[in-house]
Amino acid sequence: MDTISRQYDDNTFPDWTIEEFDAIQEEHVFSGNYQKKKKNAIKSWRRKGSPEFHFYKTAAAIAACIALPVCVYAAVTHADFFRNAFGNAGRQSTAAHEEIIEDGKGGQISVTYPERDYISIDEEAAESLIGDKISSEPIVVDINDHTLTILSAVRDENAIVMEFTLDCETGVTALRYDDLSNEAKGAGMSDQATFHFRIDGAAEKIYVDKAKSTETSLHCYYYGLFVFGDSLKNGESPVLTISYADKPWTTLTETDPIQEKSVTIPAENALKANTFTSESDGLLELSPVSLEIDMSKGLGLTKEEAYDPVHLEKISIQYQDGSDYQVYDRDSAIDNTAYLCGGAGPDQTEILLAFNRLVDPSKIKAVTVNDTVFTLNGR
Repeated sequence: MDTISRQYDDNTFPDWTIEEFDAIQEEHVFSGNYQKKKKNAIKSWRRKGSPEFHFYKTAAAIAACIALPVCVYAAVTHADFFRNAFGNAGRQSTAAHEEIIEDGKGGQISVTYPERDYISIDEEAAESLIGDKISSEPIVVDINDHTLTILSAVRDENAIVMEFTLDCETGVTALRYDDLSNEAKGAGMSDQATFHFRIDGAAEKIYVDKAKSTETSLHCYYYGLFVFGDSLKNGESPVLTISYADKPWTTLTETDPIQEKSVTIPAENALKANTFTSESDGLLELSPVSLEIDMSKGLGLTKEEAYDPVHLEKISIQYQDGSDYQVYDRDSAIDNTAYLCGGAGPDQTEILLAFNRLVDPSKIKAVTVNDTVFTLNGR
């Protein structure tokens, strides 16, 4: 029996984030005292869970973990999943641009939204690369007046990509989203939301396909990174946890009950990651869907510098055919990640990112991070 509260002070979720840094394009210098406080706050935040929907649990609320039924449903083809989650069918390329947004303190601020390019996908090559690892048996979950349907999912040990729909006959009110949220940190739960869902251990970005969506049905792509705790090993299944109440989260008090239900996503088979190394003893892991790099190794950064993702300047992939994939370039305002988080790993010096397209490791000549070149097993 648990009770929840949605009460925060300024120290619970301060004015910085380890997540996707697509805000102001400028250098920052952090004091040692700031760095120490930030590390301690993130450690505390991770122990408690996601800051946006963290609740203090005591013995008054109802918690129920239940097995959820799989609906008899026409399965989405892999081709649809490829085109939507990794191609340009459901996502729109944008040039870099400046926007004036609210700063959360009653003022406004100018923010650079980076260039994002989505490309068409070779469905046959994609099927060969990841097809046997895709979970495409739809899972349907009723949550209050909404219905969540997981259509397809694929993962490696550091990331998961999932396509899902959210439906409500009277209109979907659970998510807040717009064009700019798709370009930045993704959709979030609205003030009217009576539930929250998350994949255990993951921070996420939710992209809403506005072309496919209506007032009563949202079509979404979920990009999650396992930054909270350990990676999800091969053979372990991702778990979707749903917390729900009978009124909006923003109105809940300490005595209001919530309930929980959990569902296992049948994506226990992880895509294999390949190891790339540099001459300076740098190390990164790369799979068709994500990249993990320890910024404290081989890049000439101290652990304090490696901890802060501002020191990631650029990432690019050079293919054997001479083509390049510009994954990220801070100074040129290019961000072709689907989602990126810093501060991961036991020392919080690792960066995890999900690509915004599929990558075939066997066709890579080299990966460049800042000015350091990594090759497959150092070859």
